[in-house]
Amino acid sequence: MREAIDLASRGRGRVEPNPRVGAIALARGRIVGRGWHDRYGGSHAEVVALDRAQHSGEQADSLVVTLEPCSPPPGQAHKKMPACTGIIQSAGIERLVFGVEDPDPRHRGRARAELAAGGIEVVGGVLADACAALNLPFERWLGLDRPWTIAKYAMSLDGKTATSSGDSRWISGQQSRALSHSYRANVDAVVVGYRTADRDDPELSTRHVEGKQAIRILVDPLARLDASRKLISQAKQIPSWVMLREDVPLARRQELESLGLEVIPLGVDGERGLDLRAGWRELRRRGLLRIMIEGGGGLVAALLAADCLDQVLGFLAPRLIGGRGAPTPVAGKGIADLAAAPHLHDFHWYASGPDLAFGAFILGTE
Repeated sequence: MREAIDLASRGRGRVEPNPRVGAIALARGRIVGRGWHDRYGGSHAEVVALDRAQHSGEQADSLVVTLEPCSPPPGQAHKKMPACTGIIQSAGIERLVFGVEDPDPRHRGRARAELAAGGIEVVGGVLADACAALNLPFERWLGLDRPWTIAKYAMSLDGKTATSSGDSRWISGQQSRALSHSYRANVDAVVVGYRTADRDDPELSTRHVEGKQAIRILVDPLARLDASRKLISQAKQIPSWVMLREDVPLARRQELESLGLEVIPLGVDGERGLDLRAGWRELRRRGLLRIMIEGGGGLVAALLAADCLDQVLGFLAPRLIGGRGAPTPVAGKGIADLAAAPHLHDFHWYASGPDLAFGAFILGTE
């Protein structure tokens, strides 16, 4: 189980809001397959471990997994992958050992009952605390009524995301930019604010990697972005939405729709301008589960204030930019009392070419 926990940790930062899971297949006490959930939407750990056992030519008889396997309620098909309980039964497993029950009340205990009814010996609660600690982000996700939201940015060693003149190409290196595109291919939507869209004119495509094209979402309260910018000019080729104030003139909204954008009108929040909390609930209603913010600092600050931010993915580049007015990843007014700052959990980092890639999770305040 300790090794399965180590395997599960390899998915940190890539699988959320899905749970991190590690699995080990055994044959007569010998390890014959290892697996972990390595990216959002990817194969489940149990499936990977059993596949590797099969390719080794061994018949696995036991499976150790950090989290109770998935087993959707009767009559409900699994959305992305076949239910792991059925795969475990088909693989001829005689004994299942898991760390912690599924924290989702809709599924908790269901796999244990189903597998036991099928004649499989089931043992639960092994290193349960350590296994549960893997999935604090997943537990947060279960209580959300909006998409899981990731803030992604590149910054210099002194914390600047652009020069004081607005030049930001390129702060990070080529390897980090390719990794950023792989993140885009693994979310439902990529979001930018008006200033970033106007200044950088981003395409927000996945052109450097293979993968699906995420929906592009522009947050432009007053609908000021010029039609020549890529987020508008390419809207008929790439699914693109715009969030704007509900009091934007109807003629302007119709113009944007004629250019290919899907318009999402929102009310005004007295403290934060556009009512982003309502907007994010609307995104969830439209089926978006995982989205990524790519700028700017004002939008990130507003989402943080609205409790609509869950994860940070950053690239720290070996550059010094300086400039009192140069942009930073989180702008806005900031907090006055350090004790009110959101506490980031599970901080992790690794090399990305010449840069340092890092990540953390916002799970509350301390």
